[in-house]
Amino acid sequence: MNPVLQNKLQKLQNASDYECWYLVKQPTAFDSLCYLVSFLEKYQGATQNKNIQDFISEQLSELSRTKPELNISNNYRALRVAAFFGLIRMTSSKYDESIITDTFKEITRCCDGEYEKTELYKDIIRRQIEKMFISSEIDEQRDSVRQNYRLYPVMLLYKVLIELGRTTGKYEISMTEYRYLVATTEVFEDFLETLLLIKLLRNESDETVAEFEQYKSKFDNRLILALKQLDTLEFDRESIHIKEDRIQEVAKKVFIFEENPNIFTTSNYLGFLGSTKSLFELEDFENEDSNFKKIDEYSKSDGSIDEINRITTGENVLLYGVPGSGKSWTIEHEYCKPGSIVERLVFHPDYTYSDFIGQILPAVAEDGQVSYKFTPGPFTNILREAYNNPGKEYILIIEEINRGNAPAIFGEVFQLLDRKVEIRDIDDDGYPIGTSEYGITNMNIAEEMYGKDRKTEKVRIPSNLSIIGTMNTSDQNVFTLDTAFQRRWDMRLIENDFSNVAPTLADAEILDTTVTWRKFCVEINKIVVGNSARMTSAEDKRLGAYFVHLRDLKFNDAMGDLKVYDVLRKKESNGTLTDDEKTQIAIIRDAIRQNRKFPEKVIKYLWDDAFKFNREVIFEVTEYQSLEQVIRAFMYAQGLDRFKVFKDNVKDAFTGEDEE
Repeated sequence: MNPVLQNKLQKLQNASDYECWYLVKQPTAFDSLCYLVSFLEKYQGATQNKNIQDFISEQLSELSRTKPELNISNNYRALRVAAFFGLIRMTSSKYDESIITDTFKEITRCCDGEYEKTELYKDIIRRQIEKMFISSEIDEQRDSVRQNYRLYPVMLLYKVLIELGRTTGKYEISMTEYRYLVATTEVFEDFLETLLLIKLLRNESDETVAEFEQYKSKFDNRLILALKQLDTLEFDRESIHIKEDRIQEVAKKVFIFEENPNIFTTSNYLGFLGSTKSLFELEDFENEDSNFKKIDEYSKSDGSIDEINRITTGENVLLYGVPGSGKSWTIEHEYCKPGSIVERLVFHPDYTYSDFIGQILPAVAEDGQVSYKFTPGPFTNILREAYNNPGKEYILIIEEINRGNAPAIFGEVFQLLDRKVEIRDIDDDGYPIGTSEYGITNMNIAEEMYGKDRKTEKVRIPSNLSIIGTMNTSDQNVFTLDTAFQRRWDMRLIENDFSNVAPTLADAEILDTTVTWRKFCVEINKIVVGNSARMTSAEDKRLGAYFVHLRDLKFNDAMGDLKVYDVLRKKESNGTLTDDEKTQIAIIRDAIRQNRKFPEKVIKYLWDDAFKFNREVIFEVTEYQSLEQVIRAFMYAQGLDRFKVFKDNVKDAFTGEDEE
């Protein structure tokens, strides 16, 4: 089994039950929930002595006499799901004190109170489900099981389906891929890892897939019942896919969302959820194209594109720097302009020319006849789109470009990286600056770009397509980029400093210590550079300013003194825990998982990588001879004492007063 998948399996094994996208065990059908909210509304407007459950039972009994075919929940606790969908807004733990939202009123107007007619408000259902946020104030167990989940799950699902469709032609995932890979993704930015896991799993045997299925009871995802109400998707027992006629709509939504994924912050989330606003205003999106010429306006009589008015922003840029220095941040903030079409992918040792460019694969027709067809890869797809839309800027981002054999992956496309830099007075070819200087003959790519009638024409990278790669300065266990490859790129060093790092991260204190991430990082890097004579590739062993996320530094004080945890574990192994102690040990374990993030990411890196061959430079190796001992000592200490795993001079550098 691929080690990346093996690591994912280990995470699933160690995860808590329902540590995934999850919804409470109550009905999720909008018609049932809307009727419940209508009963709640009546309850709030009436004067009676009944409790809310008895009142709902009474209302349901009356409704059943006129509409016996309806299946409406008789449990007032289903109102929790109504809150999750923005039909009510809870102001306390008492459901009868909830506020009826504008969204519910909007639904009522659409169907005149006949909530079973969901076809009359299907657009609202889709809008509200797309607005669901994990973890929000109404997500049960958000502060324990799912405390690190911060995303709009539908957006992540849409993104994964769109990216897979672009590369494979099938906008589809299996239920296994959804349950264990997609629905365990914590933040939107992790979609690349999710896509990699899906690709790797698809190359594995049925036996490997079965290993994931052993955790079905742990990750049996109830949110799927809500997602099945989306009219953009289709579900069957084995898969989820975007409806063919809705692909373009979903792609536009993903594009708009990625422009500003934090436009609706969690601080005003409940107000937004209960409003009639959408994450997307597709009408506005359509208007954005009004500033661009249509494709037909660029077409010549022979069907080719007139290059005169093509955008000339195309370039090859290779960003390099230490891990976590901010390469991806720079791309997002300096290269990806509003309106740009962005495609992202990651090179890895198993990535090939066929994955990147495309390959000829067999296809079986309905009559059983087998034919062979070229299936384009992501490079060919974005090349086609960029060529056919000369008024739009396209960007292909290749993360970790040197983790794959880049020259082999590019193949003959390597020649296209030479860009035209000037308009010549004599013998100019008519292509704008930024176009490939030299074309190549590749009929498969040409047919995708130009059509069957022009498949013998030379292929070029158009001037409105940029390629941006990222790499670590001198990473180990990766492929070397030779000089011939590097000279075809504009090399840009991303300096490792905190000048552009938000204070919320730079000045965040590490757990319960008073040491900021900035202070720790700067002092460690001084030691790394000063120890260069005793280290291989010291430059690349420094900690990047973005090496950690803010969530990795936060401290959960529910962990308490771990000696208490040790006592509880002994009682647990003996089977003598009380119910209160079972709750207590569960809370402590949640806190431990949070508080271990920093040492498992940073201290492990320093021990296993940066100072692998000379740990005595920073660690107290006479007292701590293994990583296990180091992590344990760090976790069992409190405050500044956690840094006792380091030598005194290192510890003093962290904890001393800042120099004037």
